[in-house]
Amino acid sequence: MDTQLEKAPRSSRKARLSAARLAAVQAVYQMTANEQAAVDVIPEFKLRRLGQPVEGAPMVLPDHELFESIVSGVETARADLEDRLFRDKAPPAEALLRALLLCGAYELLMHRETDAPIIISDYLHVAHAFFDQGEARLVNGILDRVNRDIRGHEES
Repeated sequence: MDTQLEKAPRSSRKARLSAARLAAVQAVYQMTANEQAAVDVIPEFKLRRLGQPVEGAPMVLPDHELFESIVSGVETARADLEDRLFRDKAPPAEALLRALLLCGAYELLMHRETDAPIIISDYLHVAHAFFDQGEARLVNGILDRVNRDIRGHEES
């Protein structure tokens, strides 16, 4: 059996999905910072990072399917996602914030089986984990606008 699975604590599906979103943001950030492809980053994360303890604390093992879907999808649809996110505005200078927005927009666009408030809430939690200024409000505003653009007509 995979030792990673043996060491990772048992967790709810919701926790595994939230952990996948966090890991996807980190992977997309790494892809951008190191000019790596998803095909290289995904196996590295699965082998060395997902579910591994952080500072001795056990971590939730992310949902691998969602993690892979987001990371691969952001790579494939990046130009469309950036257009939807930043239209007439310059993207944020902070690369991690851009990665977070790309992941959130991809999931809103391609995972319509998941309610938008769940997706947006999880990405707000990620924003709060990494930033302490107004970034969470920015994430909320942008993802809410993208959601209205993508799903607005569906929810009427």
